[in-house]
Amino acid sequence: MIKKVIICSILVVLSSCGFTPMLKDFDSSNLNIQKINYTGNNNLIYLAKNYLNLEEKKGTKGLVVNFVISESSTSTAQNTSGIVTEEQITLNITINILNNKNVSLLTDSVSASRKLPISNNLSSDQETRRIEKNNLMQNLTQKIKFKLQLISRQQK
Repeated sequence: MIKKVIICSILVVLSSCGFTPMLKDFDSSNLNIQKINYTGNNNLIYLAKNYLNLEEKKGTKGLVVNFVISESSTSTAQNTSGIVTEEQITLNITINILNNKNVSLLTDSVSASRKLPISNNLSSDQETRRIEKNNLMQNLTQKIKFKLQLISRQQK
């Protein structure tokens, strides 16, 4: 009984501490973005645009955001006959944010990787790669949103 009371009191104290995640109230319209440049693989650019959902405000002096998106894959395991049985996919996004005076506010790079098994079924391997690229891109764009949130708070 005492353990239940202690656990309940700890939960009450922790729930009322006022913690809220930073990305909960992230609104990209608060960012005054003049221009967004994407370079890299068109499929990855499409995913990044969809997950970031940033808007350019034409005619305003604001931030210039540059994204360089790259992808690499390396074989990490082979069987005894030399056939690749596992590969590692790595996605990298380099972000550069400039203010209206071309002064760099942020230059950073975020990357994520995942190891994937390779089978004899080519179509299932391609589908697995596509799904994992989507998951990796979603994780990377969350990290970028966090960095953009920090920039927007510094601008205020």
